[in-house]
Amino acid sequence: MSNKFVKGFAILALTLSSGIVTSSAFAGDDAAAAPTLYERLGAWEGIEKIVHDTLALHRKNPAIAHYFTDIEDGPFSAHVTAFFAAGTGGPSKYEGRDMTSAHAALNLSEADFDSAVADVLTAVGANGASAEAQSEVAAILESLRPAVMGTSATSGT
Repeated sequence: MSNKFVKGFAILALTLSSGIVTSSAFAGDDAAAAPTLYERLGAWEGIEKIVHDTLALHRKNPAIAHYFTDIEDGPFSAHVTAFFAAGTGGPSKYEGRDMTSAHAALNLSEADFDSAVADVLTAVGANGASAEAQSEVAAILESLRPAVMGTSATSGT
């Protein structure tokens, strides 16, 4: 696995996962009956499309495109899809590195983080997610900021 692949995955992963907050955290007493965020994003197929679209946006984004130049799309997208699915209440289980160690070598700025998040939210919205689902994804991503930026002991997984 190339170093660019690892770096590219790390920055895309920051934008697509957590497992810290799920839709049930926002659903109140009806959480058991309400569809998960994973389901509301279109389940596996919907998340695959969001990941694909996010990667395309990242590659066009001058602030972070350099992290994605030499990434092999198939394996990368499959891994990130599983990561995102797990973080939104789906059946996948993420078994990769924690957010802090995955991003430590990248030396990301707050602007890099914000730029990556904006791309994810653009892809989520473009794929028909409700305003509520978009807000939930934004909250998940924001919950990762301290771990990704290395400003806390929280791992983010």
